[in-house]
Amino acid sequence: MTIADDARSAEKVLQGLTRQPGKNSATLLKNPAAATPDSWHLWLPPHFNAALDLRFLHKQKTRNKEVVQSWKEWVQGGRFQFNEGSILYDRDVSALPTWGDKMAAIDFYILIHAARPVSVKAVLEEETGRREMRRHPGLVSFEIVGVKPEAGADHATSLTLSQDAFVRFAITGQR
Repeated sequence: MTIADDARSAEKVLQGLTRQPGKNSATLLKNPAAATPDSWHLWLPPHFNAALDLRFLHKQKTRNKEVVQSWKEWVQGGRFQFNEGSILYDRDVSALPTWGDKMAAIDFYILIHAARPVSVKAVLEEETGRREMRRHPGLVSFEIVGVKPEAGADHATSLTLSQDAFVRFAITGQR
């Protein structure tokens, strides 16, 4: 297992995940147990691991139909599933005790209003007779809410992106 240690390498992992439906990557977008790299646009603590399709799986190696080795490891999938009602901040505010303290520390936050997860389906190609995996990138409708310490929530911009584009936005800030 390898971990992308900054936004640039995470974006390369993301590109690979979106090009190969249903495949996992040996390289993770971020460390599932640690803080989001500072180079990311949004702060995604470990409770967003499932939304990023970071999973801790039980793996087995078999020989002659018998398990010879068993272990657990983190894997990175591409079936992103950010959910309605989630709030994401531009930086770590988890140690701040009050909403007022959090508002004073951030420049903006994201409020997700609606979402549909990435889906992957097997489709039979009529021309070739081959089964192919097709990926639908889902969607995320959200607001970017700007914050001014003296005024609280100041202005909001509404956007709808695919789940893939939303993950890219979380990493790079690019829409």
